Amino acid sequence: MRPLRLIFLSSVVLALFTGSVTAQDSTRRKGFSITIAEPPNQTVVFGRTKIVADLKSTDASQVERVEFIVGDTVVFVDRESPWEYFHDFGAGDRSNIVKVVAHHIEGVTVSDTIVTRKLRFVTVDRVNRVLLWVTATDKKGDLITDLEEDDFVLNENGEPQKIIDFYREDRPITMAILVDTSGSMRDKLKDVHEAAGDFVSTLRPEDKALVIDFNANVFLIQDLTADHEALRKSIESTEAFANTALYDALHASYRRIGDIEGRKAIVVLSDGEDTISQFSYQRVLKEAKSNNTMIFSIGLGYGGGGADTNVLKELSASTGGQFFYAKKPQQLVEIYARIAEELRAQFYISYSTNNEKWDGHWIKLKVHSKRDDVSIRARRGYFAVRREDG
Repeated sequence: MRPLRLIFLSSVVLALFTGSVTAQDSTRRKGFSITIAEPPNQTVVFGRTKIVADLKSTDASQVERVEFIVGDTVVFVDRESPWEYFHDFGAGDRSNIVKVVAHHIEGVTVSDTIVTRKLRFVTVDRVNRVLLWVTATDKKGDLITDLEEDDFVLNENGEPQKIIDFYREDRPITMAILVDTSGSMRDKLKDVHEAAGDFVSTLRPEDKALVIDFNANVFLIQDLTADHEALRKSIESTEAFANTALYDALHASYRRIGDIEGRKAIVVLSDGEDTISQFSYQRVLKEAKSNNTMIFSIGLGYGGGGADTNVLKELSASTGGQFFYAKKPQQLVEIYARIAEELRAQFYISYSTNNEKWDGHWIKLKVHSKRDDVSIRARRGYFAVRREDG
């Protein structure tokens, strides 16, 4: 029997604010309803963002108006479709309650509400310190661990930066392990259980990990723990069925570990394209760029070079992680072992940025080595948003 799971995407906020309808008799409402199609509930928004309302009515000519409300302010009134409005959410340093209210000429009103999340950027401290974790490899892809500070060149928006801190990283890591349990994984899960189970045994006593399995839903089956046996048992409990909500699983991971300081990683295994997620690829990519969390992704049995592979590659490359392709499940043990090795061979770099404009704009980062035989992997940049005090 499949063990009891905690559906991770459930939240008190969702229960309080989503899908509200004013106190109108259901008979009077008939086919009159409205939902917020974009942005999704509990997503990070900043800058100019489109709010899209999906209005259903048996007779569109009977719709008097649709009000767009942010906080307590009516920011726009629309009187014809498409029911949408671009709103400037600023730097994304606060949560917002977004509501749409549709008014019928017969006096019936229906509404929907979402809550946006603030952008929490935890890699720039109060003295504008930017933190990076980097990986160095040679031309064969083998890890290099004997580099010194002078071997690195760091640029921000094309301008050279002075490295302040540099050392081999050996501090604890917080990790989310994501396992695709969609129906197509049925014949592969035995190998996944073995490989991922061996992987958690490489975690040190001070490291912590959680396990999420995802199919049509997203389940937190083991919260953060340093207990290897608990992690292994949770992985081995997974069963395959239904569709693939990859983006929702990544979003759930950021919700759980995104605000934790220090070194973080997401290790995600999937064998197919996202088919059912509430959150879009672009939304998840924005979250990936907003968090200093490396993504190590494993594409199992992909056709090679397809759109799904590209999605995992981009998510990994943007965060300084790595994409691995496993043609056969039997290759997973080796791949998970390589990820464990990489996490023990990283360098920590920090510098003080000269940026003075904290409005959420994107700042490009480039780290490379003075040695021609060395390749460097690091995140590609960050959003210029100050973190919260405390």
